[in-house]
Amino acid sequence: MTDAAAELDLDVAVVTPDGSVYGAAQHLRRQTAEWPLPARQLQNASRIGQAAREGQLALFMGAGVSIPAGLPTWAGLLGELASERGVDIGGGFERLNALDQAQFLHHRVEHLGDRVARIVSKATVPALGHALLASLGCAEAVTTNYDRLYESAVRMQRGRDNVATVLPWDHPRAGKPWVLKLHGDVQVPDSIVLTRRQFVSFDAETRPAGALLQSLLMTRHVLFVGASLADDNVVRLAYEVDRFRRAHGLKGGVGTLLDVDDDRVRRELWRGQLSWLSMSGRTIEERSRTLEIFLDAVAAHASNDASWLLDERFRGLLRLDEDLVHAARDLYRRVAVAGPEWQGLADALLAFGAASGEYDERLETRRWNAELPI
Repeated sequence: MTDAAAELDLDVAVVTPDGSVYGAAQHLRRQTAEWPLPARQLQNASRIGQAAREGQLALFMGAGVSIPAGLPTWAGLLGELASERGVDIGGGFERLNALDQAQFLHHRVEHLGDRVARIVSKATVPALGHALLASLGCAEAVTTNYDRLYESAVRMQRGRDNVATVLPWDHPRAGKPWVLKLHGDVQVPDSIVLTRRQFVSFDAETRPAGALLQSLLMTRHVLFVGASLADDNVVRLAYEVDRFRRAHGLKGGVGTLLDVDDDRVRRELWRGQLSWLSMSGRTIEERSRTLEIFLDAVAAHASNDASWLLDERFRGLLRLDEDLVHAARDLYRRVAVAGPEWQGLADALLAFGAASGEYDERLETRRWNAELPI
């Protein structure tokens, strides 16, 4: 596939039937793949992927993540709102700040939140970026986006039983991922933050949400994707964390921003607070393409599914450890028929694929019981 992709100038998407195949494929890619990225970017991809593997990575997603899925830019959204309601936006409208443009429309478009939700709801299929970010396995994510495309990607990646809890409307569940919607959600139109007045009242009305973002900036490495950091509320929250950290002698950045705009001025503003990675490319299209390749490399390094390790189907990937694999599989055969005190060890070996390729009565019994109607 690698040779074909290089020769024919195309992308190949591999859809795996289960986690063990995915884990084995990403293991092989980490050993052999050659991503067309500069060496320093590859090092950063490995670093960020390792943080994800260790459960130390959280996500912050801005509008740039959802634009490839067909959603409009902020300016495009306001233009569509004005056009469908026949609102005259001449006479200096274009000179207004984006928030003031939204405030202007608020006075002329009834049920603005509902209309925004209807436009955003048109995009139903996650973009490649959503899928790659979901594959990082992050337990916590924050977004200023209204759509639920990332949540859809998480459900596709992890299954219907491990969907992301959407805060602040749902109760978080132990061991389940969650995503915090800072500016509202498409399924709760009244919550959508769009106008100047709504942004100004953000701190007074949603302070706990801001505190949750600040706690991530204090305790996790936050990966900013599709975000320009032009949101005054987000900037304020980040600067408060930076001031607190400095006051207590903490040094170093709190996260990494992946930049496709080549915004060198803003990069200078955030020096010391964020690791600012500018994607290579002459145009924004080329830089966006580099971002997808970078996230693919991060996902390969983030994969921690080891259910393939003792699976006979993948024995060719561990030639140097073949004796160890056989010993572990033999140990499983012994403890699988031992007393209940050995069940924990048997289950652990089973999770690494020790029973693959052979009949296992305990495993078949569990499958049978799981399929019985209640």
